Amino acid sequence: MEKHDEKKAAIEQHYTRRGTGMDIETTILTALRNAGKNIDQLTVDDLAPVDEMHTLGREATANIASLLNLQPNSHVLDVGSGIGGPSRYLASKFGCRVTGLDLVEEYCRVADSLAKRVKLDKLLTYRQGDATQMPFEDGAFDVVWTQHASMNIADKKRLYSEMHRVLKPGGGKLAIYDIFKGNSSSDMDASSSIHFPVPWAPDPSISHLISGEETRKLLKEDVAGFKELAWEDKTESVIDWVKQMMKRAQQTSGGPPPLGLHVIGGPQWSEMVKNALKNLEEGRITVAQGIFERS
Repeated sequence: MEKHDEKKAAIEQHYTRRGTGMDIETTILTALRNAGKNIDQLTVDDLAPVDEMHTLGREATANIASLLNLQPNSHVLDVGSGIGGPSRYLASKFGCRVTGLDLVEEYCRVADSLAKRVKLDKLLTYRQGDATQMPFEDGAFDVVWTQHASMNIADKKRLYSEMHRVLKPGGGKLAIYDIFKGNSSSDMDASSSIHFPVPWAPDPSISHLISGEETRKLLKEDVAGFKELAWEDKTESVIDWVKQMMKRAQQTSGGPPPLGLHVIGGPQWSEMVKNALKNLEEGRITVAQGIFERS
């Protein structure tokens, strides 16, 4: 248990690192103000460049949402909800309730504050907690949603079993958009074969990747009751997206643009992005999305 707690503390420290001396919310609001936004009248779209903390940004969130039949009476659990970008998009677009779960206490606090700023707090709730020990009742959610969260979780079977447990039986949907171990590292340790640091880990100690195929097998065979409805590799699109992000940063005189993931990425962000691109291009990691249904 002590080792598990130490790892959780290391993960939380990685995501709350700051190179500016400001907390995450102050950093975001300062960047928005510098970009000409009225921070007293913010919209979900204003926040999108900084709060969609995954590859492809808002595009990925909108694409996955289009594969789900979300309704105003739907209750969604966002596992690894970060500072709340996807949950705010889902609430604003579909009028559904979203509960966010994240290990990082500061992320939950910022997500809650930003939900109030865009007047969506009646639909959004954020809980700090461990995705392998979810603080929710069985069958509580119509949809479990997760984007770029599993990379830090070693016990994948426990993670996906918990997702299965909290989904409503007879049609509850699981939506996954994640980074996976690539084919080039199939004969090597998944962590040691990756160029570090990367956005989810400074070194191998908190990076836990398995392949997309291993993930699909876990969900369909080892965690009883999941049926695969869709699976799509997004690696090529992500490579193009990362290249464009790097290009925009280089073309802006005097540094990166005022808004972007770099705002809360910390001092190593540029190196992390370069390594992520190298890992993608060399086939060391892949990105894919999938929709699964609980029977």
